Amino acid sequence: MRPEVALPVLLPLLSGAISLLFWRSRPVQRFIGIGGNLALLVVSLWLFVGVMEEGYITLEMGGWPAPFGIVLVADVLSAVMVLMTAIIGLLMGIYSLATTGRGHEKFGYYPLMHLLLAGVAGAFLTGDIFNLYVWFEVMLVASFALMILGGERAQMEGAIKYVTLNLLASIIFLTAVGLTYGTVGTLNMADIALRLDAAEHSGMVEVLAVMYMVAFGIKAAAFPLFFWLPASYHTPPVAVSALFAALLTKVGVYSLFRVFTLVFDQSMDYLQDIMLWAAAITMVTGVLGAAAQFEFRRILSFHIVSQIGYMLLGLALNTPLAIAGGVFAVLHNMVVKTNLFLISGITHRLLGTYQLKKMGASTVSAPGWQWPSFFQRFRWPVFRRYPGSSPNS
Repeated sequence: MRPEVALPVLLPLLSGAISLLFWRSRPVQRFIGIGGNLALLVVSLWLFVGVMEEGYITLEMGGWPAPFGIVLVADVLSAVMVLMTAIIGLLMGIYSLATTGRGHEKFGYYPLMHLLLAGVAGAFLTGDIFNLYVWFEVMLVASFALMILGGERAQMEGAIKYVTLNLLASIIFLTAVGLTYGTVGTLNMADIALRLDAAEHSGMVEVLAVMYMVAFGIKAAAFPLFFWLPASYHTPPVAVSALFAALLTKVGVYSLFRVFTLVFDQSMDYLQDIMLWAAAITMVTGVLGAAAQFEFRRILSFHIVSQIGYMLLGLALNTPLAIAGGVFAVLHNMVVKTNLFLISGITHRLLGTYQLKKMGASTVSAPGWQWPSFFQRFRWPVFRRYPGSSPNS
């Protein structure tokens, strides 16, 4: 019995449930928000140390052995991803203390944040392809609710585009899961990999590989169905944007790496050219889109698309060094892109805008601009609040 495998999923769910019990008390919700994320970091470190010592850890839910029961599996990759999720979740919880308005907290900001973290951790740890779909849906529900908190027009427009394409990906994903079970009679990913080698219908195996590639490609915001990301990530509060930038597309990339190195590794020859072209075009279109923008967070959103292409290129090349480079790019982007979104929030705090033209004019004409006073303004920013301006101004 290895409870540390399940705790990164169970603790955020418990924290979110407790937050709902105290939804009238803003201080208690904040305390639970930070305390729950800190506990998630502790158990993620516990899991990471255990994986580094043993190589991998499994937990058979309900006592049913694989492949008949649901299995949680933690190897080095999933343990590192869960640890990064916990670190970013804690940092976003702290950042939210200074940036999240009373209205957002009143309507479930912290429970939704915990639900999102639970969905991400569950996707990283599941060894069952159907439960990967379940955790994707948990993330979709939580992220959609976080995106529309505040109810502004830009948020609603971005959320509609976001949820429409992600629902399309979910439909393709669920259809592929059903066809997979009909083809091999199991949903355990390790068992699927073994049975696909002996599958009678090789054409169906290729169809399944393409379906999973399209579904996860949409979730990862790869070309050509990536435009939901730059249309939506700049609309919610900056802490939510940073959390989305760090985690949501990375779950899609992780799923591509997991499925096409474990389940469909024998099909990579057929799909390699498609992935190479998709990765290259994703890089180019993301950069060109960013170059055409003048709003800070929209630039960063298009850059996410571009950098997804670099990650997919590592998988498409399909060599140990390229795959390792792709995984490193995922981890690197989780840190860097989160920080850039947080910097955009700090810039908005200083200058009151996300527009580059206004930023330049404000910076140049700001009287008495000195580095010491600049840093003094950010002394203990966690305990200060943003001005009551719109996040989309």
